[in-house]
Amino acid sequence: MSKIPLIMGIVNATGNSFSEGASSDPASALDRALKLIDAGADIIDVGAESTRPGAEDVPEAEERERIGKLVKSLNQLRPSTPVSVDTRRSSTARAALDCGAKYINDVSMLRFDCEMANITAEYGAALILCHSRGTPQNMRNNEFCSYNDVVEEVVQELAAAAEYAKHCGVGELIFDPGFGFAKSVSQQMDMLRNANAFTRMGKTLAGVSRKSFLGAVTGEDDPAERQGSTLAAELHLAACGIDIIRTHNVKMLRDALTVKNMIDS
Repeated sequence: MSKIPLIMGIVNATGNSFSEGASSDPASALDRALKLIDAGADIIDVGAESTRPGAEDVPEAEERERIGKLVKSLNQLRPSTPVSVDTRRSSTARAALDCGAKYINDVSMLRFDCEMANITAEYGAALILCHSRGTPQNMRNNEFCSYNDVVEEVVQELAAAAEYAKHCGVGELIFDPGFGFAKSVSQQMDMLRNANAFTRMGKTLAGVSRKSFLGAVTGEDDPAERQGSTLAAELHLAACGIDIIRTHNVKMLRDALTVKNMIDS
């Protein structure tokens, strides 16, 4: 029987998510999170700042307020489901950890805020290192999407960030190769084909849900209509041994993994 990955449900409280648009209104975030938990999410990942290409920064105080309120409510209503916080700022991470968050998901790979690793270590939380280059505003520039060997260079850059995190005292690290961050369509397909290379680093997470590279392959412009391509990629990631899969459609992935595991048993 193959290993079943944990499912991380995505909850955007941004108002301008690439995949959900206005449906990511912060006012509905708690209700959406509860529905994902009821659908079978093992972890909930909440974010209040969009990292889609070209997205503008959210004021720090506003991000902290959105995140803190949401994490506190989830811990009160669903205390058995751990909460991950998608942020680049150590001040937001501290506020979230004070409210009970268990994971910090840093999509800047510790490049944006040098205190992020120290804060995570102080609270004994797990740190998700997501590979990226540049910022949401410029990450699609050629200078950041230039690789000789995308898989090898992503592994090397994640390993360097991990060394710094360990030096700061972080105990649990989770590696995310960063689909959608400073990679071309062909580079992301290379990473998908060779996803097992990342599992050799340690505990891994990957998020391909509704990403634009899948739309480029299928010709589907609407992120919400990329469910089929998303599921195909997620099942491949599961087969490669990825430990946590970050997704929008928790129920669909849960059902697919249940059937796949039954077939494989």
